[in-house]
Parts: sequence; C-alpha cells; structure tokens
Amino acid sequence: MKNPPIDIVYLWVDDNDKKWRAEKEKWLKKQDTTVLGRDSVSNERFRDNGELLYSLRSVAECAPWVHHIYIITGFGQIPKWLNTKYPKITIVPHEEIIPNDALPTFTANSIEMCIKNIKDLSEHFILLNDDMFFNKKLTPSYFFDSKGRAKYRYSSAQKISPDNLKNCTAYTQTIFLAQKTILKLFNQNVFKYFPSHGIDPYIKSSIQECMKEPALRDKFESQIRNKFRTCDEFQRVIFNFYDLVKGRAKFIHARARKYTRHKVLNFIYNSLHWWQIRKSNIVAPNVVAARYAIINAPTFCINDAPTNTPEILKQNREFLESRFPNKSDFEK
Repeated sequence: MKNPPIDIVYLWVDDNDKKWRAEKEKWLKKQDTTVLGRDSVSNERFRDNGELLYSLRSVAECAPWVHHIYIITGFGQIPKWLNTKYPKITIVPHEEIIPNDALPTFTANSIEMCIKNIKDLSEHFILLNDDMFFNKKLTPSYFFDSKGRAKYRYSSAQKISPDNLKNCTAYTQTIFLAQKTILKLFNQNVFKYFPSHGIDPYIKSSIQECMKEPALRDKFESQIRNKFRTCDEFQRVIFNFYDLVKGRAKFIHARARKYTRHKVLNFIYNSLHWWQIRKSNIVAPNVVAARYAIINAPTFCINDAPTNTPEILKQNREFLESRFPNKSDFEK
C-alpha cells in the first residue's frame, strides 16, 4: 500500500468549564457508583493541564505528513488558542458522532467507540490523548507497514489474572475483559499484550467490522450509553486485538527505558534491551524524574496521576514549553 492518508484523532475536555462540571455532578448523582472503578471519576482523569497545545506543536514538528487532525469535544468546548480556520484541523462535537440517547457522556471508552462515525475520517488513523507527544521526527512506517497493517506497540510488564482483578483499576479491568473476549470468540490468547499507553494506530473499516460482530454488537451498543467508565466494558485495545486476529496488525514488544533511583540496575536493563527501547514510548507523570529517559524516546506521555502535586504540574508545563517553544499553524 503506497502512502495512504493518515489522520490524527484527539479527545479533549476542559474540566474548568462550569457548565461541564455541573452536568458531570448532576449525572454522577444518578449513577450507580457500585459499577465504577476507583479511578473512573477521579479529578486527574478529566484534568486539563494545557497539554493539547504542546501535543499539536509536537505533531507540527515531528509528523508534518499527517493528513488531517480531528479534535473530539463536548459541551461546545473549543480551546481558546486554537486556529479553527486552519484547513488541516476540525473540531468534532460529541453530537456529530454519538447517538442522542447516549449524551452527555463523561467516559473516553464510550466516545472512542464512536470515532468511526467522524465524517471523512481516513481509513488509517492514529489516536492520541492530549497528554501524548511526538518527540522525534517519525515517518508513517512507524505506525503502519507497507501492507497497511497497524504496528501496535505493547508492554508485557503488567500481568492480569482473575485472582487480582478486583484490586485493579477500572482501566485494567476493561483491558482484561477485551482479552477474555478475544480468547472466547477467536481462541487466541492475547493476555500477554498490555497497552503501552502510547500513540496507537487504527483501521476504520476494521473497527466497523469488529463492532458488527454478532457476539459483540449488543455489548458495544450498551457501552456507548455509559455516562462514566465502568469495570464491565471494553477498552479500545479490543480493536487492536481484532486486527491481530484478522491479520491486520503487527504487535511489537516495546520496553520502556527505566529511570528509577537504582541507576546501576537501570543501566544494565537499558543496555540489555536497547534495541526494543529505542522505539518505545515513555510514560512519565513527573517529567523531572524522567527527563533523561524522555530525551531518547520517539514518543512520550505525561500521564496525570493522583500523586501529581501543583508543583509537579507546574514543572511538567515548564518542560513542555521548553521542549516545544515554537508556535504552530494550529494556533491563533
């Protein structure tokens, strides 16, 4: 397949919006909280740290080949600094892709099931959270091979089993459900594949096909109508697993560079696995601690965490401003 267009899709929310906050609290009061995981409605899940600006700057710097960028938002939210007239970018309101009876929604798991409904979305696209960044100049071949197959990078660091499932976050439980479902339907064991929490590639027609599977269709339709993330739904990795089963994906084991306080052990591990590390994502709630690991990573994610103090958030923003200081065409 020769140079197919590749789009980017973002999900974004401004948690400082009073209207959004009021709606969230109203619907949370109606929610059966016994089905929610401990991380389903935590503040950091929705917190906007101004990262989308720098993520788009990273796209402009490192992936200028991207065909089009779609930013999915709700409640009429649009970043104040965004140049909405720039022809390469489109704001996608929830109302355009999510069924009316499923609105409003406050969970990415539901929104992601509706990405396929974006008008004019290319067959091949990559999905970013607003806290994910390109860090080196990458080509489309980093995400899709010459046959158009998605190159999905996974981690095997976390093992999930029914024995420890109740102690896991809702995020982890939704991954386990996807793994268990693929095993049941296709007799393919995918339990060793855990998302690396990076920039992931997708194939639109394959998502459409997966969601029409008779054994899955009702579950997807039900999940789309969840207001908040529950422990009993699919994480989007199910689409990557489906691609693997159908021969539309190559799974690549990604080992993140270690940057703990044990410097000697870090050096030994990083030296032994340098070949895999060189193309792996880094996840770092605190960029000060991970600064030297990030330098060599092709992509990185500043994953917000409950332990992130105002000082850490400030340091993260300062790092992003120093790493991506140049204004892009996406800005006013």
